[in-house]
Parts: sequence; C-alpha cells; structure tokens
Amino acid sequence: MRITPAPTREEIVRADPLGEFLVWWDELTTEDVKRLEAALLAATGERTLQRFLQQVPLLLVQHLGGGHGRWVIPQKKLGAEHVTDFIIGEAHSFGHEWTAVELESPKAKMFTRTGDPSKELTHAIRQIQDWRAWLKRNQDYASRARTQSGLGLHDIDSNIPGLVLIGRHESISPTTDDRRRQMCQDLNIKIHSYDTLVDWAKARVKWCKEQQEKRRQNNGVQCTFDPQRVKRH
Repeated sequence: MRITPAPTREEIVRADPLGEFLVWWDELTTEDVKRLEAALLAATGERTLQRFLQQVPLLLVQHLGGGHGRWVIPQKKLGAEHVTDFIIGEAHSFGHEWTAVELESPKAKMFTRTGDPSKELTHAIRQIQDWRAWLKRNQDYASRARTQSGLGLHDIDSNIPGLVLIGRHESISPTTDDRRRQMCQDLNIKIHSYDTLVDWAKARVKWCKEQQEKRRQNNGVQCTFDPQRVKRH
C-alpha cells in the first residue's frame, strides 16, 4: 500500500486562506520565554508589547488546545470602526474557535484600591463589547471566506470570547480574585496579568522537553498537554 507523505509546512500555508497567520505552537523555546520576560521588564505601555507579540506570536496561543491549527492575527480591522489588538484562533474537528485579545499596559492595575475595575480594565472590556456588537451586525461578512470578499474568520460568533492582558501579578490583590472570577464568567472574558503568558510559555517548554524524552522511551507515543493545569495570574 502506498503511503501518502504528510504535507510540508509550505504546502499547509499555501492551502490555508489564513496561512500567513498560522503559528506552530510547539516550536516555543526557552529563549522565547526569556525574551518575553525581558520585554515585560522593559515595556512602558501596551504598544511596545503589541510589537513584541507580533514578532513572537506563538506566545499568545500556548493555552489553546485545538489540534488542527492555530492562528494569530494582529491588528485585525473590523470594518472602518474597529481594530483589534489580536484575534487568535484554533481549529478542532468540529470547527474553528476565535478569541479577541485586548492588551493594556503592564503597568496598569486591574482594580482600584476600593476594589472597582480600573479605568484601563473598563476600557479593555468595552473594546471587546464593541467588537461583539460589530460582529453581531456583520457576522456573515466576518465568517465569509476571503475569496468571497469576507474576513475568513470561519465559525466566528458574535459573542466571541475575550482575553484581556493587563498589569503584573504583584499588583493584584487577592481580595479581588472572587470579583475577577465572577466578571470572567459573566462577561465571557478572561482577565489575566502578563505573567500568565510567562507561565503558559514555561509550562509549554517544559512539556515539550518531557514529551521528547517520553517519545524516546515509548517509541514515539505522544502525550497530551493540558493548559488547564497551568497556573494563572
């Protein structure tokens, strides 16, 4: 029986309408993690990190589990009204899932001293809600293939999940954890500090090294990475 060779990366990219945004999540390295940590220390605002994450986009998808592809689309225009910081996506056997990512400053706080959402967090949430409102009005256009003059975001939903990255772990008071958890559930928006990106990346690098060792021991048998087991800030 003739065995068909697996497609090359170049063939995969050419066949994918969003091929220029494909990322290979398992190529993350220890050096990438160090670069992220250095970028966070040096960053004065979100624009600096926007540029950095556009250069190392696979840092944004380490928590995703889709086994049929992952995409990172920077500065995605939604009509003439809105521009997202990022839209990240994954594909499963049952379709595509997309997440809208809003970056705020690593120096910003999530909550005020009185426990209310900070103005930066409020702004980030409003941005995602504005994008959802646009998608509700333009869902057919957004999900239509690029070859048919659409955005090519197959299966996108107007209640697209959100991810807000804001501040650093040391600025978060444990007294706001319950409030943040409730907000995440109510709004369908994950709210994390940038340190969560570091934790996801470190866990992935560690897992990849462990899997390489297990493959050598188990004649190529693969294990499954569980992003839910990684701590979040």
